[in-house]
Amino acid sequence: MIGVTRNGSVKLTNANKLLEYLAKAPDFISLKEIMETFNISRRTAFNWLSSINQELQKNNLAEIVNIPRYGYKMTDQTKKAIIRHDNRLQVVPKAARTVVSAQDRQTIIVLYLIGSGKNVSINELADQFACSRNTIIKDFKLIKSRFPLLTIASSRTGHQIVSSEVAIRLTVYELLLHHNKLAFNFIKKLNYSVTATRKLVVQAQQKLQMSFSENSIQQLTYWLMFSKWRISHHHHLQDNDDYYSWIAANTKGVLTTCSDLLLKLTNQDCLKGEVTFLSKIILCSQATEVTCVKPSLYRDLANIAQEIIFRYEQLTEQQISYKLFTKVLCNHLYATFFRVKFGIPFSSNEVDEIKRQYPELIKFTAVACAPLEQYLQKKLPTEEVALICLYFGSISSKGYQDFSNGDKLKRASLAEVLVVCSSGIGTSAMLYHELSRLYPLIKFSPPLEIRDLEQIFANTYQARLIVSTAPLNAVAYPIPIVNVKAVLTKHDQSIIESFLREKVPRKIEHNASAVDNLVSIINEYADVKDESGLRLSLDKFIFPENNKSSHSDLPNLGNLLPAKRIKFIHNRDNLSWQQVLQVGCDLLEQDGVVDQLYFQKISDLINKYGPYMLISSNIFLAHAAPSSSSKAVGLSLVLLDHPLVIQAHGQKVTIICMFVLSPGVQREHERALEQLVDIIRSEKNVNKLLKAKTSQEVRKFLLSFN
Repeated sequence: MIGVTRNGSVKLTNANKLLEYLAKAPDFISLKEIMETFNISRRTAFNWLSSINQELQKNNLAEIVNIPRYGYKMTDQTKKAIIRHDNRLQVVPKAARTVVSAQDRQTIIVLYLIGSGKNVSINELADQFACSRNTIIKDFKLIKSRFPLLTIASSRTGHQIVSSEVAIRLTVYELLLHHNKLAFNFIKKLNYSVTATRKLVVQAQQKLQMSFSENSIQQLTYWLMFSKWRISHHHHLQDNDDYYSWIAANTKGVLTTCSDLLLKLTNQDCLKGEVTFLSKIILCSQATEVTCVKPSLYRDLANIAQEIIFRYEQLTEQQISYKLFTKVLCNHLYATFFRVKFGIPFSSNEVDEIKRQYPELIKFTAVACAPLEQYLQKKLPTEEVALICLYFGSISSKGYQDFSNGDKLKRASLAEVLVVCSSGIGTSAMLYHELSRLYPLIKFSPPLEIRDLEQIFANTYQARLIVSTAPLNAVAYPIPIVNVKAVLTKHDQSIIESFLREKVPRKIEHNASAVDNLVSIINEYADVKDESGLRLSLDKFIFPENNKSSHSDLPNLGNLLPAKRIKFIHNRDNLSWQQVLQVGCDLLEQDGVVDQLYFQKISDLINKYGPYMLISSNIFLAHAAPSSSSKAVGLSLVLLDHPLVIQAHGQKVTIICMFVLSPGVQREHERALEQLVDIIRSEKNVNKLLKAKTSQEVRKFLLSFN
């Protein structure tokens, strides 16, 4: 048994072995694992656990946590409180202890509720997590915001999930999309074969002639294991889904493939609701090739991808019409299209970082994506816009080049650093762009897929490092691996910098001596815990990036749109779009912003490409590329009291107001354009704008966004 000595340390006997095992275990361990590891019976295992808990309780330490489907775990607080020293376990003062992460605790509570399927009391959870009742009550409040799909009912006997089966499946699916380790561990402990389930996913993609990313394969594998467990416990998705017929009419072989997959997975014929839902998840998964949709949908999305790129080019004056980029974007739009259509929410650890680092790109991307929103008759969620923005953000001055797979591998064999992601598109393209900008002297490979690595290392290569957005098995490759996010964080950069200083020091030592001297001085007076991060910050401070432009000194919306260039028109006589456009151009011409030819340039673009300048459901942004007709940067606005139809190039839109923009030669219009996008993306703002009665009211409203 375990006893406490006079000096406060803990004397150990047989249960010591289990105590040490639990203290070292990074996660939950099952009862079966305990019995097999120590070759003891079930009864002995329970006795050991009981003895340990008694002594931990005497020392005011949290007992071993026992959660069904997870197993047993020592809390981080208890682990920190017990330190091995001279073959004894000593108790550390409470002040030195830490608690379990609140987010992890909330996730475990949700999975615990899903796993138990019964009422769980506040007291029970407080005991298991060695925390107060108030902490658990606060957790449930935060769970409501973190897991909005779930409905948790409370009663005198405790809390219980009362959500639909769809909500439960989607909640677990979102956790898997976030690479949540607790969710993966929860599913692992369901005791289903990961290998066998993964094999079913691979067979399904082969049958559908799709090519899933590595992340998608992993997520589908674990989600299927979870679904199998739910079905085996009689939690079925019912046949009340309207999309079965739509999927049958618009895809090829998806329903039958998913039906066969479920039959092999569960050894039983599943309800139509299960088949439909799995079909949705399959179609919403990211893939590099999609050939199971009907030809008309394929053509529509291919055209939409080209329209989005064209609109983005017009907004940013950036040339990106490469065949490879168009194909890559089109492949991504399939998953986006199906997620928005089916209402399957997308979650990603990357999205928040993309929003933080690329707010301007997201705004321009949102406007560029209008054709997809019109096609779906739904507004794209911010998360989806941010993901598409990731593709546009990957475009640099070096370009998204069209080269064959053989050329790509040849260039990779000569690279010093290999850039990899789960699918070789989007995320790695953004990473390639960022790394090339940060370290211009280093040879980076083109964006690679995981499957390319085997072929690269089978031949002659020069790479010294792999930088990957996808998890890779370090043992499988002959050179070091650095795992990072697609949108590099400061921590990611410090890790990469550390490796590059070791592997290719001459390529990044442009300011090494100055930084080294400063680091040495700082180390004399301070305890530096992250020297790599300090070096990176000093490097950026001494040699600031010159290519990062700031929009703070550019003219804003109020500067470019004075009240005299805002005009209200009575459209009872059904004016043509050409007449309204002429009014807007005349307002600019009167101030010397454009010449008389600018109207014709815009008209030619509309006649050639259609009314692509629609930036909201009823707002039109007419503009042409910088030229001799565009004398200065400026805006005019024409508001109509009756809708105006613009019909050109086989397309037809209806608008209620028209902005006319003269862009600057050096993109001086970008700040004002960002502000304009902020306004028109909000239906509430648009309504306020359209309700204005005078030019002064419009200007006052627009100035509120400066």
